[in-house]
Amino acid sequence: MADKAMTKILIFGGNGFLGGETVVELLALNTFDITVVNRGNWKNYDSNIRIRPFVKAFNIDRESSTAVEQLHSAIGNEHFDAVIDFSAYDTDVVKDALKVLEDKIKLYIYISTDSIYEVCLPSNNDLASETDSIRPLDNDEYERFRRKDSYGHKKLKIEEVLLRRQSKSNNNWSYVILRLPDVLGPRDSTDRWWFYQMWIQFYSSIQKPLETSTQLRSSYVYVNDVARYITYILSKIFLDSSTIFHNQIFNIGCTEIISIKDLFTLIIDELNLNTLHIPIQYNPNTDADFFPSVTRGGINISKALSNEFNWKPTPIKQVVRETIQWYNDAYGLYPNDRFDIVKRIRRTLLKNNESAYGKFLYEVNQYATQSTIKRKRMEEEKKIVVVNSLTINSDHGDYRQEKLFKHSDM
Repeated sequence: MADKAMTKILIFGGNGFLGGETVVELLALNTFDITVVNRGNWKNYDSNIRIRPFVKAFNIDRESSTAVEQLHSAIGNEHFDAVIDFSAYDTDVVKDALKVLEDKIKLYIYISTDSIYEVCLPSNNDLASETDSIRPLDNDEYERFRRKDSYGHKKLKIEEVLLRRQSKSNNNWSYVILRLPDVLGPRDSTDRWWFYQMWIQFYSSIQKPLETSTQLRSSYVYVNDVARYITYILSKIFLDSSTIFHNQIFNIGCTEIISIKDLFTLIIDELNLNTLHIPIQYNPNTDADFFPSVTRGGINISKALSNEFNWKPTPIKQVVRETIQWYNDAYGLYPNDRFDIVKRIRRTLLKNNESAYGKFLYEVNQYATQSTIKRKRMEEEKKIVVVNSLTINSDHGDYRQEKLFKHSDM
């Protein structure tokens, strides 16, 4: 049974890219009692062993016609300090959640997107600010924007529902809305990053120039930074009794605004592959058009960066370095996921070139084997170091173990 003093969190999602990293960050503090609601898919990399055993989990499809009844049945009369919603893409699922939870929560954190600015009136500023989320009044223009970016339209509709419901609610709950640009980091369930990294790492066998469909400079955010910031917000509200985050909307991202070509260059530099002179060419019809997901450019994060709100993003070069390091290990750790990317590259880039595919597959498998051998060797070396650090006091027969290293905050 959870300690009564612990902060109770209900998370919609919690098993994917963003949600999983946030759950791990919250668990590390040992002050949060976490319940997750999702469809029961624990196949995103190691979520089944990294997260699933340490949370209370309910399998509910939020788009089901019986979702309200299922949620009622799952939580009963239980109250939560906060809800974190990673999985809402339609207003109905948020309305359903509030039917059950509105009188049982104090805070609703909604994970939104910079795509909402795609369906708003164009800003006079180079970077979109939180106050630029203004829809056109003209119905034809409204519909044109809606058709252009249905994802941004739906996410903004959810924001509008939350603001309206909170303002009319008789219950004392608040919202925090985080507008995220394209997210980078380990365990990306869209596989976009690993596709790009593998393309660059094995360019010698793939022999296909990198392609970009735009020169637009846009924003990115590190998944670990998002997880840490959500944890910070919850800690300020529930551990420090602060109210500064109540009913606030934030753009959060890296400080750097870069193009996809810039991102490719950073990856090439970090992999030390400059000598290959990998060409990067413009192709508006590329089949590998993953980043950026917006057309209007970067976001203004000055509000979140202020001393009051304390957003501290990781420099983009460090984001690239840490993400590459994780995927380098992933070659050996996650063979099924690795092969999914291999097949995707074969389908997208190599098509009928079986000779190139054979060479590519061989080199990827060789790299995965070497990665596994290297990782196991390092693990054995750590064990040897720890054993050698044990000193025996012959008079008392007790042991002293020196702390030689600490785990990273992954």
